[in-house]
Amino acid sequence: MNLNIFKNIKTKIFFVVLLSQFVFADEPIVIDVRSLEEVKTGVIQDAIHIEWTKIEEAITNLDISKDQRIYLYCRSGNRSGKGAEILKKIGYTNAINAGGITEAANKLDKKIVKYSE
Repeated sequence: MNLNIFKNIKTKIFFVVLLSQFVFADEPIVIDVRSLEEVKTGVIQDAIHIEWTKIEEAITNLDISKDQRIYLYCRSGNRSGKGAEILKKIGYTNAINAGGITEAANKLDKKIVKYSE
């Protein structure tokens, strides 16, 4: 019985990118807290998309330590600031508001790439 859940290449790439962030623990987690419509216009390379209003419940699915560096960004820095505050309130000590997408990409030295589902 073949239980291959990685039937398409996009799924394989998604899991490699997602898991690589945990294998290389020195690397920060990057979270895009914008809406799905905004994310479809471009996303920072290797970022995880979690809308800021869902950050508290979704962060537990990532199974990361409370001291892991987490950079959040949005369009202008407003929602990412709110998301960072939520994470700090639930015990994450290195939640950082990286600002707007362009500012965050420059700060993290990463490219803005096309989003694919």
